[in-house]
Amino acid sequence: MTRLTQLRNQYLELTNQVLPQLATTRHFPVRYNHCFQRILLDNLFGRCWYEVLERKREPAYRQLTEEQLEDAIALAHNIIHQPDHYLQHLNQNSLTWRGILHSTPSQRKRANSQKTHPTTG
Repeated sequence: MTRLTQLRNQYLELTNQVLPQLATTRHFPVRYNHCFQRILLDNLFGRCWYEVLERKREPAYRQLTEEQLEDAIALAHNIIHQPDHYLQHLNQNSLTWRGILHSTPSQRKRANSQKTHPTTG
């Protein structure tokens, strides 16, 4: 197995299993895998991930370099080990870059469950 494949698998395990499971016991602002992926990728790039990666080419995580995957994985580990407000801050960054931080709760809910998910393109 290549290093890139290992990193992709680790990223998927963190975003599909570990973080959503933690959300059941912690005060996270999100709970679904695609929300964690949005937050990680947006904070990785400092803007909406789809301004950097192609939405329809292939899943976003498959477009990341080894270094980018390492950074995203490090962010995920920070979420695990930091207080809940750390993820809240990252989520606020993401929502701000998407122009929906000062929106209604229903608009934020729609943004968190977008049809275009980082893993599905």
